[in-house]
Amino acid sequence: MLKLFIMQTPTSRVDLINQLAKQLKDLGIIHRTSDENTVLDRTVKIEGKELLNFTSCSYLGLENDARLKEAAMEAIKKYGVILSSSRAYLSVHLYEELEHLLSQVFSYPVVVTPTTTLGHFSLMPTVVNSEDAIILDHQVHASVQFAANMVGGMGAHLEMIRHNRMDYLENRIKKLQSSYRKIWYMADGVYSMYGDTAPVAELKFLMDKYDSFHVYFDDAHGMSWMGKNGKGYVLSQILYHPKMVFITSLCKGFGTSGGAVVCYDDKIKELVRNCGGTMIFSGPLQPGNLGAAVKSAEIHLSKEINERQEALFYRIEYFKKKAIELNLPIVSKGETPIFFLGVGKPETASNLCKKIMTKGFFTCIAVYPSVPYNHAGIRIMLNLHHSMEDIDTLLDTLSKDFLKILEYENTTIESIFDSFNINSNIIEMRS
Repeated sequence: MLKLFIMQTPTSRVDLINQLAKQLKDLGIIHRTSDENTVLDRTVKIEGKELLNFTSCSYLGLENDARLKEAAMEAIKKYGVILSSSRAYLSVHLYEELEHLLSQVFSYPVVVTPTTTLGHFSLMPTVVNSEDAIILDHQVHASVQFAANMVGGMGAHLEMIRHNRMDYLENRIKKLQSSYRKIWYMADGVYSMYGDTAPVAELKFLMDKYDSFHVYFDDAHGMSWMGKNGKGYVLSQILYHPKMVFITSLCKGFGTSGGAVVCYDDKIKELVRNCGGTMIFSGPLQPGNLGAAVKSAEIHLSKEINERQEALFYRIEYFKKKAIELNLPIVSKGETPIFFLGVGKPETASNLCKKIMTKGFFTCIAVYPSVPYNHAGIRIMLNLHHSMEDIDTLLDTLSKDFLKILEYENTTIESIFDSFNINSNIIEMRS
């Protein structure tokens, strides 16, 4: 078994992250490149070895759909590889077509952005100002935190609270409401590490209760596989609240690229288009991406999206049931296609990840800073490329090798359950 992470004392957070990344790269766990001529969906070929791929966030398996590929090629033939112009001056007409179709998916006006991250940098500074307070959920996506730090540098109050603790949040609202124009809670609809979800109904209650309270949602991992027309997790739980802003990704379940700012009204849409910095100064989505996205939006507006969602839900339930039967310490509750196997120390997680890679599985290791240092794990994403047999073989392999590694390190499965505080989750899933 590999003995790892005996490191020099880090001189900074960056140094610690860099040391971890270098060791994981040396082990062949991260920074991998697929072999030439490899189709990237159910499997990926690395250095001649074909691995079952459980790292893809393309939950509905649309990224290799022949219709999307054809639409992308047609757009390139018609409009070229790039339009090298800011959208402030000129856009390929496919932008308008895509935004029109997405407004039907969401039932609200939409601004398409080159990426979700650039969308945050356009949206957040237009709705949050120096008279506001920002409360970040501890697990909100890094891209939200990046934009919030920028707005904080412009004068907005900035703080962070424990994950999904609505009691803590309400206490902070009460204390901050007399000092700030608006109080913004920033959260993910679906959290990308543990695959859990925001308490959307409780947040709506707080928006209704406190005049100054607003919510900023990133639903990147909730898009497509959930909700009518694939409008996402958040909008499957509540209607768009007038004190809410909402952004999502076209790079995951949607199967293409780009981000989408879903606006409550045309006034907000105009504000983002006119004032959003990255809308003015960064490059646009290119014709091929736009052509594929238009085709995906058409699929989302058809009955086919329901069939794809149902097929994915079946896989989620199958995975959850099998994981429970094998007594695996899965942190996730099986609400979403993201599952997190709690492991503990980063060296234990790297040993497990490397071991199952030798047996034909490519998975995501999750280590600091994505998770606390001694709460490393294996993150597994399900999508429609996976068969039930694929799920069986992965979980059976994980179960056998995990127990062997824990035995070698004189650790018990019960201690992992306790460390991640997930006994109650397993009971809940069994009930």
